[in-house]
Parts: sequence; C-alpha cells; structure tokens
Amino acid sequence: MAAILRSLAQTPARILAVAGVTFTQLVRMRLFLVLAVFGLSFLALQFLPYQGQLGVEFRGVQQLQLIKDVAMGCMQLFGLIFCVGATALLIPRDTEDRILYTILCKPVPRFDYLAGKALGVLGLLLAMLLLMDALMSALLWLREGSLVAELQAALEHQGIAASEMSPYIEQIHAAGNTADTQRAILAMLLGYGVLTTLTLLFSCFTSGTIVSMIFGLGAYFVGMFQGQLFTAIAVGSQEGTTPLMQHAQQVVSILLPDFSLFSLTDTAASGTPLSWGMLATLALIAAAYMLMHLLISAWIFAHKEF
Repeated sequence: MAAILRSLAQTPARILAVAGVTFTQLVRMRLFLVLAVFGLSFLALQFLPYQGQLGVEFRGVQQLQLIKDVAMGCMQLFGLIFCVGATALLIPRDTEDRILYTILCKPVPRFDYLAGKALGVLGLLLAMLLLMDALMSALLWLREGSLVAELQAALEHQGIAASEMSPYIEQIHAAGNTADTQRAILAMLLGYGVLTTLTLLFSCFTSGTIVSMIFGLGAYFVGMFQGQLFTAIAVGSQEGTTPLMQHAQQVVSILLPDFSLFSLTDTAASGTPLSWGMLATLALIAAAYMLMHLLISAWIFAHKEF
C-alpha cells in the first residue's frame, strides 16, 4: 500500500517530465514560425479598405470587429491543425527515434507517459495562443485609441456636443478587446484540449500519422456539426426521428464531444455575455472527456505491441 501511494505521489513529477521533453521536441519542429504568418496577416489588416460607405459612428465598430474576426479565425485554424498534426506525430516519432522503448523500460506508467504527451502539446499551444492574443490585444488597443480620436474629431465637426458622444464611443469600446473575448479564447483552448487527447487516443490504435490525423479531423467536424447532421438525417428520412436514431445520437454524443460547445467566438462577437459559471461548466466537461480519453488510451497502449 505504501509503495502504491509513493508511486501516485510521483505521478505529477513524471507527467511534468514527459511534458517538458514533449514541449522541447515540438519547439524544435519550428512550429513557432506560424506566429510570423499570423503577424503578417495582422499587418495586412492595416492596408485593407475598411467600410468607407458607413457613417463615421459605425465605421470604427466594423474595423474592430474585422480585426477580431480575422484574429480569432487564425487562432481556431492554427489550434485545429496544431492539435491534430502535432499529437498524431508524437507516438510514431518516439517509436522511430527509439525514445519510446527507453521510456517504457523505466518505471513510467502508460497513463503518465500519455498524459505528459498531451500536457506538452497543450503547453506549447497555450504559449502560442497567448502570443497571438497579445498581438491581437495590442492591435485592437492601438486601433481603438485612434478610432476614438477620429470619431470625436468628426462628431465635433458635425456640431455634436461632447455630452452626446458617449453612446458612439461606448460602441467602439464594446467592439474592442473585452473580457468576453478573452473568455471565448479560453473556451477555445478547453475544446482543443479535448481534441488533443482524442487524437492521442486514435494514435494509440491506428497504423500511422496520416490515419490518426484523418480520424482526429473527422471526429472534430462530426462533433462540431453532430446536431445538424442528425437533424438532416431525420429530415431526409421518411420515418423521421426513430428510437434507434435517438440511441445512436446519444452514443455519438458520449463518444464524440460536441465541439460546438467550446466555439464561443460568434457568441462573444454578437455581444452575448459569457459568464465564468459557463466557463467552469465547460472546464468540467473538458476535464471529464480528457480523463476518459487518457484512461482508454492507457488501456490500449498497455496491450499494444511495438
């Protein structure tokens, strides 16, 4: 009993050690070059012809919304490609470099190894999302300040008193970098945490990197649009929604997470408030799925021959 407790007490250290090696391994793949593309796309925003046909009181809102839409879209696309691609590469590369055999010869449980791999991917993803978020926030802050100054000058030219400018200025501030925008990015990270462990699960029983990536991307899109998928099947079926279809939908929803729950960028952009309670619920859902994926992966990994 004491040996089991000592082993459990050492689990966090083992997971962090594997995560550190994984983080370094991914950094050496030069994935940070994506940030250069992200930065160049932001610079291009400065030269786009913004909505000149709009009134001065609405033009700034549209500019800020465009910047946020492009930034969040880049974050979503990068997160999807990174989670699936990087995770699918981990186990095959460790096997090819003989690192896997060295690790498994040591007293490292399969769960600790897999959890460390997932944590390493999420650590680098978090670092890169933070850098992207900082770049987006800086650009929004600079653009917001210049837009407020331009708006005040234009409204003064139209003879509008300073006391009447507040509603228009508040619209610009509301379209900028708000707390709801940051909560939407955090929800995005939770969703990609689930996708990382799910792709890791697929890589434990598939035969190669490409197959794992196909499974991961397929699971993401099915999970993202599973509600619309079953609705379309029910509409196309002459019998409508049958009990068998309801059971199938329940099984799919259990095995494949509803990734649309973690996609709150449109919700934040529409002005709908995102509470911390909602994020706490999403965090619990994400933690449950990630733990389930890791436990299944560890069981498959323990019975797999390398």
